[in-house]
Amino acid sequence: MTGPGGQGGSSQESRARPGQRRMAQWTRDYVRLPGIPDEYIAENGAPRPVWARFFDAFAALSPADIERRFASADRHLREAGVTYRAPGDTSDRIWPLSHLPLIIDAADWRQLAAGVAQRAQLLEMVLADLYGDGRLVAEGAIPAAAIAGSSSVLSLTVSR
Repeated sequence: MTGPGGQGGSSQESRARPGQRRMAQWTRDYVRLPGIPDEYIAENGAPRPVWARFFDAFAALSPADIERRFASADRHLREAGVTYRAPGDTSDRIWPLSHLPLIIDAADWRQLAAGVAQRAQLLEMVLADLYGDGRLVAEGAIPAAAIAGSSSVLSLTVSR
């Protein structure tokens, strides 16, 4: 049997720790889709180290403990009233929780954090202009109708 990255023959599996064997069982049919970024499998075909650490800890839990933890998380969301409403829906839906987290290593997190900070700074600059000088609207970078027609924009802006 071959796991992610072509690793995992029967002699290797017999020498693996119980957690590694469980991880190999859980992921044996996992296939990285070509041309699509994959959070679990790296470009070289091997599981990313951050996921290996997670699965080592996860595999140490008993199946009953995993089930209990998943059920507890689901129950908490229901009891806390965590819901959402998709466009076109007339009623709320219970938030569907992915029981496995999205694990992001430190380097990827730094890149994401920098991108979020950059976008927040841009938003602050746009709002400062809309509520200040109004150059973005005056120069046509933002259509005046988009601002004037928005119920989210304070009336101070549309009086210009």
